[in-house]
Amino acid sequence: MYQPSSDDFPWLADEPDYAYFDTAATCLVPTCVRHAVDRYLLDTHANAHRGSYARSREATQQLEQGRQTLAKWFQIQPDQLAFSASTTQALNDLAQAVPIAWQAGDEILLSIAEHHANLLPWQRLAQRFDLKLRFIELTPEGDLATPELLLTERTRVVAVSAASNVTGAVFELAPLLRAARQRGVVSIVDAAQLAPHQPQKLGLLDADAVVCSAHKFYGVTGLGLLLLAPRFADQLSPFRVGGGIVTKVTREHAEYLSDVHRFEAGTPNTLAVIAAATATEWLDRNADLSHYLDTQRAELSHLLTHREWLQVLPAGPMQTPTLSLVSSSVHAHDLAAYLDSQRIEARAGHHCAQPLLQYLGHSGVVRIALGAYTTPRHLERLVSVLDEAYELFS
Repeated sequence: MYQPSSDDFPWLADEPDYAYFDTAATCLVPTCVRHAVDRYLLDTHANAHRGSYARSREATQQLEQGRQTLAKWFQIQPDQLAFSASTTQALNDLAQAVPIAWQAGDEILLSIAEHHANLLPWQRLAQRFDLKLRFIELTPEGDLATPELLLTERTRVVAVSAASNVTGAVFELAPLLRAARQRGVVSIVDAAQLAPHQPQKLGLLDADAVVCSAHKFYGVTGLGLLLLAPRFADQLSPFRVGGGIVTKVTREHAEYLSDVHRFEAGTPNTLAVIAAATATEWLDRNADLSHYLDTQRAELSHLLTHREWLQVLPAGPMQTPTLSLVSSSVHAHDLAAYLDSQRIEARAGHHCAQPLLQYLGHSGVVRIALGAYTTPRHLERLVSVLDEAYELFS
């Protein structure tokens, strides 16, 4: 059974009263990832795909080995995986590059639970071409409400999250994605919250594109991962142009690479790729981490639901190790501020999901996102300090 270790996270021993609960935003990295980053910076740091000298060749080899490791983790082929700067950038790129001849009144289907990263690009596109945004609502239990029934003859794109960054709900997308493909509708999945917990599911989703970020699964910031179905990738032009994606350039014309590298103009973030690949190998060595986190989330939910002054947002039948709570007695920011004063770090606010919070009737919530470093003692202390905050502020 997995247990958090100070070998992986030294601060568990050095700072026993410190607890970090913002993993849904960014994971803290295990020791092996820090060491991999240090080795790269000391021994290999150079431009990949650019030089014929030894250091550049080694950087290129490590970059492409990292691509293979990550592709294997997602159960896809390496030529289906493109690197970006973030999930946000990848979603913006897809919204601008999706190969559709838009007509006024065409529809884009989203869910009410979208992170702003998977809403604002489509909002801007809708304003530009006079399109209609339609939204899948939630059941009282927190799941998507029969999303496939909202597909119409005008639907051109389905862009939905695989899991909520607020409630932790994991959405069953298979019926929707299957119906979209049968209708010839482009499907794009924001899997930033699902990737750390069910990476193999990403490769099995019958979507045209799936995106996620390495810093959500114990890598470092600055790396988005774009999983492209070959049927869709073949229709896409480069998102942006520049060095590293061409075979020939003249004054008037350029010929572009035909493989996945054509989506990666500019110097690649080799360091972040190496860190991400190392993180997936660490996760594979700790395969029972997901079960451990499921158990800890269930225990935390049980503890919180016994406090009448708190409400845990509904999250459907399947969840990531993330939940959010709200109180009619104490403002979310007051709760988070008091937690912070006690060395417990959690985020309060709308979590870049304002339409969801508006739909649920809350201006802000406190999000508790568990990670590989979360111990039972952290949960006990969290609940105890929340009780102290209630006594203080109410």
